[in-house]
Amino acid sequence: MRKYSLFLFVNLFVLGINAQMKNIKTEQFQISGNCNSAKQLIEKAGNNNRVSKVDYNSTTQIASISYDEKKTSSNEVLKNIALAGFDNAEYMAPDEAYMKLDKTCQYERAKKMKEENHHDMNHSSSNQSENNQTQNQLDKVFDSYFKLKDGFVKADKTVISKQAEQLKQAVSTVEMGKLSHKTHLVWMDVLSKLEKITTQLSQEKNIDKQRELFAQLSEPLYKLTKVAELKYTVYYQNCPMYKGGANWLSKDSDIKNPFYGSMMLTCGSTVEELKNK
Repeated sequence: MRKYSLFLFVNLFVLGINAQMKNIKTEQFQISGNCNSAKQLIEKAGNNNRVSKVDYNSTTQIASISYDEKKTSSNEVLKNIALAGFDNAEYMAPDEAYMKLDKTCQYERAKKMKEENHHDMNHSSSNQSENNQTQNQLDKVFDSYFKLKDGFVKADKTVISKQAEQLKQAVSTVEMGKLSHKTHLVWMDVLSKLEKITTQLSQEKNIDKQRELFAQLSEPLYKLTKVAELKYTVYYQNCPMYKGGANWLSKDSDIKNPFYGSMMLTCGSTVEELKNK
């Protein structure tokens, strides 16, 4: 009866989020927790609207994790939970995160976890690998953006349409589980905005309206540039004349205005240089 009840609960849980997520996969994992607020903290760390949903049972210490396979992975959800201070089936929480938990929440940690093929999140040797993965994942996004910007500079409608579609595809194919933690957090923050703008941009045919949409890309991509550790310098530039002031990103230090093209090609200035560290 207990197994049947658990099965029924999990299925109702999955049905409840079907309307919010696509490509759903549900898995169960052991997560250490030792206080009344563990459920709230773990679910908050793992939940992400339309991407992942966590239901944690404090008694059994089992979490049911449902997620959109095209947007994240169970490992990425478990990583975020570990970063909130909770050891789990895949990741040991960083000592700093564990110590930040209230004393009543600090559980007895299984030291053997570090010896059992689990990921130790206190280990720093994987930092370079994470940086490389981040670079590989975001290369196409930035490449498409810069080509799109060049299309606007030349007012080339064919290039604009092609690169708008490629940018949309580049955003949709980023595997968040392969991003470094720092970049992943920013990506999650800007993803919905990027998806909305790139979709509208790929469907729009009027160049004036396309330029308005292009201007909206500056904020989310600026945030990404600051954490993506690109291999080149990016120039954050501003046109004070367009719509009361608008920004864009460029690999070229020279001003080539994408909002006015040849009409006011050199109108603007560099606001900030974003250099690879």
